[in-house]
Amino acid sequence: MLARMKPILGATLVGTIIGHLGTTTLFYPAMDAVGSGSPFPPLIANDLVASFVYVLIVVLFLDWVVQKAGRPMFNAMVMAGSQILIVDVNYVMIGRRALQPALISVVIILLLFAGAAFTYEKLSD
Repeated sequence: MLARMKPILGATLVGTIIGHLGTTTLFYPAMDAVGSGSPFPPLIANDLVASFVYVLIVVLFLDWVVQKAGRPMFNAMVMAGSQILIVDVNYVMIGRRALQPALISVVIILLLFAGAAFTYEKLSD
């Protein structure tokens, strides 16, 4: 695991930047515009720290999957697609999320996972 710290940390930093910027500049304003603010207090109050912790968990899981099956980008897209189906598609279908914020979320998730996987792959060589 220590030998993979460079790609893990690099992917986490890239994913955190993409996720944090996308969430704070696009997703939150879209949620506020449709009156869908969070009904629950955040577990981690600082958005940047929360983004970092989330992406670190994602990248550690991605690292585990890559060690078992290889193909970082493919596996990252499978993970992204799963998250999109579980959260965005499901939440729109059951009325918990408006369509515009869900579409913005889809783009952010795809960019976050692609950026993290690309960085992971480049730093693994």
